[in-house]
Formats: sequence, C-alpha cells, structure tokens
Amino acid sequence: MRFQTLLFAAAGWFATLPLRGLGLVGTAPGADAPVDTLLRLTCSSEPRFGTAGRIRITNVVSGAVVETIDLAEPAPTRLVGLNPTPYRYRPGRIEGRATVLAPRAGVLAYGGTYRVDWEAGVLVDAAGTPLAAGGFTFSVRASGPAPAAAAVTVAADGSGDFATVQGAIDWVPAGNAVPRTITVRAGVYEELVYLGSRQPFVTLRGEDRAGTVITYANNQNFNPGNNRAMVAVDASDVTLANLTLRNTTPRGGSQAEALRGNGRRVVLDRVTLSSLQDTLLWNGSLFVTDSLIEGDVDFMWGGGAGYFQRCELRSLGSGYLAQLRNGETGRGNVYVDCRLTAAPGVSNVYLARIDPRPDVANTWPFSEVVFLGCAIGPHIRPEGWLLNNATSAPQVRFWEFGSTDLTGAPLDFSRRLPDSRRIDPATAERYRDVGFVLGWSPPAPVPPPPRRERLTGLSTRARAGTEPVIVGFVLAGTGEAAVLMRGVGPTLGAFGVAEVLPRPRLVLQRDGAVLAAQAGGPLGEPVTTAAARLGLFPFRAGAADTALLATLRPGAFTVALADAGGAEGNGLVEIYDADPGAGTRRLANLSSRALVGEGEATLISGLTVAGTAPKPVLVRGIGPALAAFGVEGALARPRLTVYRGPEALAVNTGWTGSVDALEIARAGAVVGAFPLVTGSGDTALLLELAPGNYTAQVSAPAGAGGVALLEVYEVP
Repeated sequence: MRFQTLLFAAAGWFATLPLRGLGLVGTAPGADAPVDTLLRLTCSSEPRFGTAGRIRITNVVSGAVVETIDLAEPAPTRLVGLNPTPYRYRPGRIEGRATVLAPRAGVLAYGGTYRVDWEAGVLVDAAGTPLAAGGFTFSVRASGPAPAAAAVTVAADGSGDFATVQGAIDWVPAGNAVPRTITVRAGVYEELVYLGSRQPFVTLRGEDRAGTVITYANNQNFNPGNNRAMVAVDASDVTLANLTLRNTTPRGGSQAEALRGNGRRVVLDRVTLSSLQDTLLWNGSLFVTDSLIEGDVDFMWGGGAGYFQRCELRSLGSGYLAQLRNGETGRGNVYVDCRLTAAPGVSNVYLARIDPRPDVANTWPFSEVVFLGCAIGPHIRPEGWLLNNATSAPQVRFWEFGSTDLTGAPLDFSRRLPDSRRIDPATAERYRDVGFVLGWSPPAPVPPPPRRERLTGLSTRARAGTEPVIVGFVLAGTGEAAVLMRGVGPTLGAFGVAEVLPRPRLVLQRDGAVLAAQAGGPLGEPVTTAAARLGLFPFRAGAADTALLATLRPGAFTVALADAGGAEGNGLVEIYDADPGAGTRRLANLSSRALVGEGEATLISGLTVAGTAPKPVLVRGIGPALAAFGVEGALARPRLTVYRGPEALAVNTGWTGSVDALEIARAGAVVGAFPLVTGSGDTALLLELAPGNYTAQVSAPAGAGGVALLEVYEVP
C-alpha cells in the first residue's frame, strides 16, 4: 500500500494517510477548542469500531497521557457531574463517515495543547481494513467563562463556551447560590446529563425546541438503578425550557427515563420528553407547561407532585399514562387543559394504574391522578383506570372533571372504573390552583419581545341599538401615541350597507372614566389630515359620521358606538395608530362585543398587519364563555371566519377540536386573554398573517342570534 503525508497547518496536525482502504480526510478540533471538546475523525468511507487498538490524549508540554480510550472495551464507566455513582457509557459513536469521541470531564485544561494518537485497528471499514495509526494536535482556548458569570452558551460545533451540556453544568459550582442560565444552541447532544442537588438556580434553555435535542440510549439494562435516566435533575429551583429530551432506547429495552428528578420548584416550559417506558420519573415537585410527553408504559410516574398545564400526552403504544406513588397526605399528578393523543393505530391505553392494596409493601392506596378540562382521544379505554391486584380502591383519587373527546364533545362515562370519580366544580377549582397542588407557584413567564411586524389598524362593524357596539383596544409599549378613532354610519351606505346609523356617536373611556365623546362634525383639520395620511376612505360630504383624534398613554381603552338620537342600525368603529412606525408603542389587541345574527347582523372586525414578514395573530369568537361574566343571551354557537379580501383563510366552529388547540391556549395565556373552557362552543384561530388587510367575522347559525365577543390579539 502506498502512503502520502499531508500537513494540515491550520489544524496543527499531521498524519500518514492511506490512499486505499479506510483513509482519514479530516479531524477536529484545531485551535481554541472549548475545554469539554469532542474529538472527531472523518474518514473516506463509513468506519466501524475495530477490536484492537487504543486512542491516547497526551499533554504536549508535560508529556503526560491524560486520557486513554478503548473503543473495544465492553463496559467502560465514568463519573458524570456530581453524581458519585459511575455511569456506564459509550466512549465513541459513528455519525456517517465521522467517529466522535468524548474525553472524560476534567482531563483537558484551559490553555493546554494536546496530541491525539491512535493505534492501527481502532477503526476499520466494511471489509475489515484498518485505519492506519496516526495522530493530530489541538489546543484548548486560554480561559473559560468567569466563575461569577450569570450565563454561558453551549454549541455542538465548539463555537460556544462549552461543546456539551454536561460541560456547562460542571461549570456551575457546588453550593451555587445565584441564578445561572445555560443557553443550548440548536444541535444534537448525545450525552448523559446530571445536575446535582448542590447546583440549584439553573435554567437550561434551548435555542429551538425541535432543533435543540439531548439524546442517548440509556436504560435499566445499560445502567441499572438510579443512573438509568438519560437526564437527571436532583437540584431544586431549576427550569428546563424550549428543548427536546429523547431517550432512544428501543421498544423492549426496559425502563428508560428521558428525565428523572427529585428537585422541588422545578419548571418544564415548552419541553418535549420522548421515550417509551417510564419517560418521566419525578419524586419532588414539578410544574410542566406547554410541553409534549410521549411514551407507552407508565410514562409519567413517581412519588412526587406534578402540575401539567396545556400539555400533549401522546401514547406511542398500548399501556398506561401514569402511575403515582404518593402517600395519604401527598399530592400526585394533576393534568389541566391537556390533550391526550396517540400515534396512529394505538389503542388500549389506561389513564393510570396502581396497586392499591393497603398494608402491603410497595402498594399505594392513596394514588392521586386528576384530569381537569382535558380533551381525551379514543385510544383511552372506556373504563379509563386500572387497579392491579385489587377489585376496589375506595381511597384512590382517580378523578376527572370536564373531560371531552378531542372535538370538544362530552365523553361517555358510563363504563368508567367504579372507584373513579367525576368531581364537583368546587373541588376541580381547588385542584386548578397550582399552589394547592405543589405548595408553590411558578414565576410568571416573561413574554418574548414583540416583533417588528405590528397591527396598525383595527376596525369593527356591527349593529347598534338599545345596546351600543363596544370596542376595546390595548395600546402597548412606552410613550404617548396619537390614535385616530372613527365612528361611521351614513357613509357605509355608499358601500352597499343597509340600515346604517344616521348619527353615530363615539365615547372613549379608560377605567370607566370618559376621556372624550364626539357626535357628527365638524371634524377639524387634524382629524382629516390624519385620515388622509393613513389612506382612509373619506366621509361622504355633509354626512354625520364622526371621529376622535386623541393622544393616549399605553393602557386599555374602550370605545362605545351608538346613535346620538337612539336609532338602531349598522355602524363601523375604526381605530388607527395615527403615526405608525414611530416609537415602541403599538396596537396590541382589539375586542368587539355586539348582538350577532344572520346577514347584516354579522360581527365584522378588520385588521391591518404592517411590516415585511408574517405576524402571529390570535383571533377569538366568544359566545358561551360570556355567561361566566354575567352576559345574558350569549351566542351559543358562534362561527369564526378570517378573510383576506374575498378569500376565506380559516374557519372555526369550536376551538377544542382544532389541531393546534394547545397552541391557541398558550397564545391566549401569553397575551393575557381569559382562558377558554375545554369543550365550550367558543371559537379561536391562531394564524401567521402576512402584511396586509384582513377581516374576521363572527356569525350565527340560521335562525339563531345572541351576544358575541370578537377578539384580535397581537402574539409576541
């Protein structure tokens, strides 16, 4: 075999490379590597682990061998983080043509230069031809993050402070007493992770929920006992946000938690947990919001308290969602406004199971699993719950309230387990209280900053009579803003609208106090100038249409439109940012309440999205939910349609049946809208709207009518 020597000056290494067989075409890292760097050998074809040979890492200055890697060793172990029990681990992996090696934590030092040498036979090709012996050098950057730093970054490509999640966690000192944020850039991180009990106040935040993935095949067979979880969190006051934890143990591979923990005051926010058996094990107290948890057998279990809000619980096979082992005075798992879904073809799933026998070791007669306002798929068995080794369990708290199917229709409870219970509204309300379930409340979420795209104009057309058309809007941001409000009646006739208000009157209020009122003209030069600058249609000459131009501070306002003489008819309320693009203030939402019927009695709102990119907008058509606010005669079955020009972009007749119902609920929480009840006939759409003009309409079924509320929210 002929050989050729190549000098890679930029990487600071040289090696003897074969031109035939398994050749080496690249290595990493080079210079300025993070202290927890991975090593990468890229071959000319896909390699396999050989059965002989070792890889050594040597400190160039001292000559000391700091690490020896034997890819053929059957069961190597190492310490992970502050866990005193060693983990079995895989020292290398194959990614296409690359071999990735993970040195043990602490063997590399800042400012060090190291040489990597491998013996022949460490890697072979498909024919068994070995990679020839070789080596390269690399250097670690001079220093790492300051010990007092509040935030660090992890990047799989080595461009962050650390290359591994565990490397960043190891930077957090034992006895930590200050908040630390670890931002993990998009990438796949194949590693075991342990956050020790002496490392509280840590936030682990992914750059992209779907794109930031921690993964490993860890399980009871590979690491028996407490170390079988892929990610373990024994610390308290911890937040995991916007990332995916995926245990890749195959079906039948034994218990394989994606996440386990004992910490208290731990929050999971927009996290995906994926495994099969025992996906999530928790023995502390846990708040989970807007997350996806998937598995098959007991994939949420433990002895701690858990509050799950607006989560998708996805069954990947026949089995059981939960098994809770709480004591008599402890809380279990409470699921609030969640959706229970399944992979295609999956059935025969129980909500929970438990062995409730009293006075028997390892049984839990007070197991608590509560579902409140959850939409439940047809994969759940009609009896719902399972008792192991028992036919009755009078003290088990297998409870439901407000359960529906995935379309929002009521469920048939006639075949539920006799010892399960449909609780009363007062009990359900108590269990909706996070503080009651967990003994603490999670911090209020910080909404992301608003996008450059904004709502610049909002309008509502409805029928006013004995009740005025009431329009609310929110001016967000900082600083005062000029807002133009128009009440249009007579001029609507020019657009073919019949039965218009003859003398519209506008009243602007804030917190119940009247700020301004106007009926008819003259409008004044500032009003007409602002309308012309915004490109609004002019009022018909001599018409009694009206307008207000006011300088307003940020806050919530209402505008009431009625006829000055008490007449009934159709009117239009328009609200515009009179100086769009100036400053940080913006129109954040519009709400309109009116009597809705057929035809001309449809409630119509218009909105304008300005900017250069699509903007998320939440539109809601509320009817049944108004009864809770004392509104009589609410529209029972609203229909919500959003148009761009004559084209209907989306229609909704019940928000619970939407495929994005959880995202709708989360968006409502983010913008501060009151929550909708699972199974109510209220409607909602969450849309990405390109810049332009749109209309949203709430209509009633034939022969029906009632009071409805139409809301448009800017979603950050």
